Order: sequence, then structure tokens, then C-alpha cells
Amino acid sequence: MEQRTAELSQALAAVEAQKQELESALRQKEEIQNQLQDELKDAQLLHTISAMLVDENSVGELYQKLVDAATLVMRSDFGSMQRFDEEEGKLQLIAHRGLDESAVEFWQWVHAGRATTCGKALQLGQRVVVPDFEVCEFIEGSADLIAFRQAGVRSAQSTPLLTRNGRLVGMITTHWTRVCQPRERDLQLLDIIARQAADLIERNASAEALRLQSQRLIEADRYKDEFLATLAHELRNPLAPIQNGLALLKIGKSEQVPRVLPMMERQLGHMVRLIDDLLDVSRISRGMITLKRDRVTLKTIVDSAVETSRPMINAAQHKFTVTIPGDNVWLHVDLTRVAQIISNLLNNAAKYTPSGGEIELVGEVTGSTVLVKVRDTGIGIAQTMLPKIFELFTQVDGTAENAQGGLGVGLALARRLAEMHDGSIEVTSPGDKAGSVFTLSLPVDHAVALDRNPGQHPASHPVGNALRVLIIDDNVDAAETLALVLGVLGHTTSVVVDARKAMATALEFEPDVVFLDLGMPHLNGFDLARQMRGEAALNRTYLAALSGWGSDDDRARSLEAGVDRHLTKPVKLNEVEELLAQLVQRR
Repeated sequence: MEQRTAELSQALAAVEAQKQELESALRQKEEIQNQLQDELKDAQLLHTISAMLVDENSVGELYQKLVDAATLVMRSDFGSMQRFDEEEGKLQLIAHRGLDESAVEFWQWVHAGRATTCGKALQLGQRVVVPDFEVCEFIEGSADLIAFRQAGVRSAQSTPLLTRNGRLVGMITTHWTRVCQPRERDLQLLDIIARQAADLIERNASAEALRLQSQRLIEADRYKDEFLATLAHELRNPLAPIQNGLALLKIGKSEQVPRVLPMMERQLGHMVRLIDDLLDVSRISRGMITLKRDRVTLKTIVDSAVETSRPMINAAQHKFTVTIPGDNVWLHVDLTRVAQIISNLLNNAAKYTPSGGEIELVGEVTGSTVLVKVRDTGIGIAQTMLPKIFELFTQVDGTAENAQGGLGVGLALARRLAEMHDGSIEVTSPGDKAGSVFTLSLPVDHAVALDRNPGQHPASHPVGNALRVLIIDDNVDAAETLALVLGVLGHTTSVVVDARKAMATALEFEPDVVFLDLGMPHLNGFDLARQMRGEAALNRTYLAALSGWGSDDDRARSLEAGVDRHLTKPVKLNEVEELLAQLVQRR
């Protein structure tokens, strides 16, 4: 009996163990079935969300539906999506669900570290969950907590939206009206939605950047076409009267000479100014302009600018007034460049003010800044044009009937030169036909004034003795016309148009001074200058480069080659006379 009882007990224990195993298997099966049902529900939910997103083409509506999907997945009462603005370094609200207008306005922008889950998540770069705002340390006592109470929000979670390369593009947040700790499975589903949201924001940002780039390229192409048309027009304008003047001179009407020559000189000067403006813009863009600062008075600068612009102002019969402080306002600037800025502003006012209008130049000192204002009663500037007025090749009014000439580089050049002087230029205008005001701001130099007159330049002396001048230039017309001018002034000249023959001519002619072009075929001016410096017979000869190359690098190369002075074409006659007068004095 004992043995039988033991066997039955052992069999009963085995049955009990089998029963427990069966019950455990049944429980596991039930858990798996529940898990499969949950996963099926999740899959159905994600399928519903995907179908909802696929049917929508509007980016704004897609943002909204992603927020709706997030609140559905998280079973929350409110939801929001924010875009990260890299320039501002803040989150901007772009879609929401359930928030009232005051809440939307209050949380329109959120910075890193603000007393919100999204502000904390932005600061930490990871998801932040707060089950209860009332016991949260970084929210306690903040204005945001008061706003949360007013909005009926008690808890929230914020999940960063990261691109596939880990770049932050936004934030998605869900809010509850009750204390809530989100389930891990819900957060995993939210991560799937967050991936879709991040991809959408990144794709939309790329599309917007591409659209803006295309728009800029189209606009740049339009500016290019307008500029080329304007350039052709502006260059042809002075060429026509110059050509007509040459025809008159060929006919030999001597009584027309006093009238024709000043006209040709004016038109040539106009062409030179156009080309100089283009070159200056190019040099500034490439960082090739070096300011030659000196301590000068505001009056000296204004006088120089007015002298340049006076002919254009007088030609249009404008009423022009200048009001500036006395001689005690000093600036540490490049006199030529600042005078160029003010002259450009005056020329602009003269061009866009109808004949007989009023132009006023006013200078005033405010603290450590001097303001130079140019007011006019001209055509004014439309509000849409004000942000573009200082862009390169932009015309105030580019229509044919209102064309005023110029290439649209004057104001762009003026602003860049002002910025190089640590200054600025601003413009205001009430609108069409209401005039405009351009204001140049520059720092005042408060140092003690030196006992000198920066505006005083040494007077050029007339040539009292003849010099022997050798002109080397492959441009025959340029070389021969310069030789004619110098011959009239009493100098002895010789012309060489082939650089390979220049050395033999120089040794035979024995010049006092050589005007040397740099960009010549076969033998450039730099190498020719070095050869001349290597000849003992020419070691006392003065070398002056006369070239269209006028950058700082070109001047440095000239100096290195042994050139004494670098002049840029077209050189003014008074510069040549002054140079020769100095050589006569030295001799």
C-alpha cells in the first residue's frame, strides 16, 4: 500500500505539473493573442493615418493631420507641432489641435530652456515627459504654468523631430487635461509619426529653398538682361555725340571747335564714370579696394562731392542748398571714397527729381556719429522698392518713359563703401512723387585736430623745360594722341607700338620719361620695365605705367618691376602735366 500510495502521489505530482504547464501555455497564448490584437490595432491605426496623409497635398493640412494623428496615438486632449528656426534658434508653432487663440499666441515662439516640455526638450535635445505640471521643478512658479492652468493643461510630452542625419527640424507635443504617464507602446507609435513629420518638414524646407533659389535665378537673369540692355544704351549715348563731334572736326569748321570739344570731353567723362563704377563694384566684391584713410573735415568732403555733382544739378535747374556744421567736424576716412558716396547720392537725387525741383544736403552730428542727409522732391520710391533700392543693377524706375540713365550701381556702390567705413546708408520715402531722403551715417573722429589743412593739395607747376618722352603702347591711337598732346606742351616725343622694338628705341632715344602700357602682346610691360631697369644707360629714366589694369595687385606688380608711378587709363591730362612738372623741377 505504501508503495502504491507513493506511485499515485508521484503520478498526481506529474499531472499537477502538466496542468501548470498547460495553464502557463494558455496564459502565454492569451498574452500573445492580446499583443497581436494590440499590434493589429496599431497597424490599422497607422494604416488609417498613412491613408489620411496620402490623400492630402497641402503642406499646411499635412502638418495639421500629423498633429491629429499624434493626439490620436497618444490619446491626448491637445497637440501641437513646431518648426525649428535655425536663424532665430527658436521653435515656431505651425499646427495645433485644441488650443485656444490666447494659448497659440502665448506659445507662438518658444526658446530653449523655457518652462515648457518643448523648451526643455529643445535645450536637452531629447524627449521630455512631465506627468504632472504641478510638481515639476523646472515649470514651478513660471508664467507658463499659469498659462497651462488657464488652458486646462496638466501634463505633456515633447518629442524632437530629427532628420535621418540627426538634424533638429521641429518638435511634436501632446498635452493632457489630467495627470498622465504615457505608455511606452504609445511613445513608440509616436516616434513613427515623428519620423514622418521630420521628413515632411525637411522635404518642405528643401522644396522652399529650391523655389527661392529658382526665383532668385530668374530674377538675376532678368536683372542681367536689363543690365546688358542698359549698358548698351548708356555706352551708345555718349558715343553718338563723340562720333558726331569727330565728324564736325573732320569737316574743318573751326568756329565749332569751342563748342564741340567741351561736349566730347563731357561725354567721354560720362563713359569713364560708368566704367569706373563697374570696376569699383567688382573690386569691392573681390575685396580688392584698400581705403586710404586720413583725417579730414566734413566740409572738405562735402565740398569735393558738390563740386563733382554741381554740373548735373545745375543742368536740371534744381534749387540746391547745403547746410553743414563748421570746420570742427572731423572724420578718419578715405576722402575720395566718401566724397564719391555723397556725390552718388546727389547724382541720384538730381536724376530722379523733375527739372526745377529742390535738393537739400544737410549734415548734423549726433553723439559720435555724423549724419549726412540728401533730401529731394523727386519721384519718390515705392514701398515695394525700398528693400531692393541698394541692390546691384536696380533702377528706381526702370520704365522706358522714366529712364534716367545710369547702370543701377551707384547706390549699391555707395552702401558698400559706407560699410567699409563702418557706416551705413538708409533711405525713406513716403511713396510715389513724394520725394525721398537718403541718410549716410559715419563715425566722427574725436581725436585732437592736427594743425594742417587736409583739403590743400600742392599746385601743379607748368612745364618750363622740354622733356624727352617715350610712349610705348600697342594701341596706336592712344599712343599717337598722347604724343600729339605732349608735343603741343613742348616736349619731344617718340612712339613705339611694338614692345619688341622698345628697348632699341629707348637706348637710341635716351628718354627722360617713359609712358609704358602693361598689357601688350609678345612682351608685356612688366617684363619690359625689368629689362629697362637692367640697362645702365636707362637707370635715370623715369618709368610711368599707363594701363587699363589698375587693381592694387597690378600696382604692386608695377612697383616690383621697377615702375616709378602707376597711372590708370584713361589718364587725365592734368595728371600727366603734374607728373612732368615734378620731373622738370627735380631735374
